[in-house]
Amino acid sequence: MSHAIAAYPETREMLAASVREMSIDFDALSRPLSRCDLAKCRGTCCHDGVYLSSEEARVVRQLSKSARTELEERGAKLPEQTVVYGKWRDVTSGPKTATRPEAMCRKADKYPEHFPDTNCVFLLPDARCSLQVYAVDHGLHPWHFKPLTCWLHPLSITAGSDRKPRLTLYSEETDPQRFPDYDGFVCRTHCGRTSDGGDPAWRVLREELQELGAIGGRDLVGEIEESL
Repeated sequence: MSHAIAAYPETREMLAASVREMSIDFDALSRPLSRCDLAKCRGTCCHDGVYLSSEEARVVRQLSKSARTELEERGAKLPEQTVVYGKWRDVTSGPKTATRPEAMCRKADKYPEHFPDTNCVFLLPDARCSLQVYAVDHGLHPWHFKPLTCWLHPLSITAGSDRKPRLTLYSEETDPQRFPDYDGFVCRTHCGRTSDGGDPAWRVLREELQELGAIGGRDLVGEIEESL
């Protein structure tokens, strides 16, 4: 049976260790969200590509070469280099998926003004991820090749006050990527925005939480339910 991020065994092993000892930010995971709707968001969270671990970068490069024809047949418009070096302020730097110009401000509903008009090169015209589509077409778990940060979004695993891993969901008040000239990332994507009348985040993100728990041998949904 195929598992999420099975293409990245080192990343999966490291994630499992974090999940086993992480605490849960129950309050953050109770914030109301709306379910992802690609027809409206058009892959807003994919607008700047994604930063990758060294293992993820290596596998994505290899797949881009070995499966380029199949990925392009599904609609992906791949440049010669699908993984590039990126740097965002002093927050993060390293290998990331390449991007291409795309008029997201016209395609997506309520696209944040501070987001650039670009898309990850693996995003298909219908806003699906070509890495996910390719995996499903080959009988693999949808997140087999999908980078960790992508399928986990909008959830984050960060260091808590005790410096141990903590599962959280950044809000308009806690998003670490809010600056005077940049109004946040997670809290401004469609699936990360507070949604009046929405469902608690842990219910909306049940599939992600179940998969994350399975990787670390925990019933995260059950733990959350018991805390309420």
